[in-house]
Amino acid sequence: MLLLLQAMLSNSHWEVLGKALTAEDALRMSPELEPDVAIVDYMMPGMHGFDLSAELKTMHPNCTVIIFSAFDVEREAKAHANVDHFLSKTKIGRLEQLLLDIGREKGLFD
Repeated sequence: MLLLLQAMLSNSHWEVLGKALTAEDALRMSPELEPDVAIVDYMMPGMHGFDLSAELKTMHPNCTVIIFSAFDVEREAKAHANVDHFLSKTKIGRLEQLLLDIGREKGLFD
């Protein structure tokens, strides 16, 4: 799934700054990066996606966090204070439009 996301992002306006297989890896590399967007898996090794989202928002308050999951947790994700968007893995085709909308909201794209 990580390779698919990277391939999709490489064909968009976005640059992949980092990839992490675990939440700990994401937190370790995050201070050096200034991410505009973080795509966070709901079920990551080492830490729940919502917990990682909270940590990322503490470090990077302006980072838009997308929870990405195969589980039916959209309602919980949308209710979580540190999650900005939810994307089901079964609807990965919507990622490009979601990122375009986010980029426009942030004033990154025309």
